[in-house]
Amino acid sequence: MKQFYTVVLDRLASFSGRLDSEPYETGWADELIAFVRVHEKASSTALRAWLQISPDGIEWIDEGTSAALSEGSSLLFMKARDFGGWVRLCVECDDECKVTTYLALKG
Repeated sequence: MKQFYTVVLDRLASFSGRLDSEPYETGWADELIAFVRVHEKASSTALRAWLQISPDGIEWIDEGTSAALSEGSSLLFMKARDFGGWVRLCVECDDECKVTTYLALKG
């Protein structure tokens, strides 16, 4: 039987510019879906997100998966496999934004 776990990395985090989520140890998981829920942002503000991976939770590198928020939407997601031991989400917003970041892990 596979294990499944959803974790909230950042809850109602307000920021402007860039947010690096809390890192999460994911060595047991085979796949993940990362979500960014946008609670507040100006309608004209662009928002994009991408995944980073790490061997130790200290040094980070872009994994290559990214997504941009579609107009009229408040939720974006990214899927990944073969991501190693540690994962975090990076979110970039042109103006003041409030988001919650999640990982849904399966292994």
